[in-house]
Amino acid sequence: MAGQEFRLEQVLKFRKEVEKMHQLELAAAKQQHESARERLKNEKAMMEQLEQECAQRQASGIEAKDLQLYGDFSRRKSQEIHQLRDSLVLLEKAVQEKREALMVAAKEKKALEVFKEKKMRDLRLEQLNRERAFLDEIAIQGRGHK
Repeated sequence: MAGQEFRLEQVLKFRKEVEKMHQLELAAAKQQHESARERLKNEKAMMEQLEQECAQRQASGIEAKDLQLYGDFSRRKSQEIHQLRDSLVLLEKAVQEKREALMVAAKEKKALEVFKEKKMRDLRLEQLNRERAFLDEIAIQGRGHK
């Protein structure tokens, strides 16, 4: 089968590279999502700690200006948490889109690989048939010389 090659080999290589690119994009999107999720978790913990601290200070007596500072800080943290939740939803959508793009790229690559395997199997079968015909011809010619 020397000299026989798959004519779409460059296309297959390209599809493999596209699949790798999509894998990297998915990994990056997952990392961003996980980072945002971890930040949200930390912000919530900070908010709980702030609420506990404020409650303790109120129980022992707190000045109005300090209470105002706690309130302002609490509102800012609440806004940050809300923004993080919104960005987390967008990041989840991005991860899903990257996952779907990877699945499409993998299917395209797999389809070409299956086509290549079929084509190579057909080429091997054709080569075997030619060899068999050649050996049959030699056998027929050998009988004629006796």
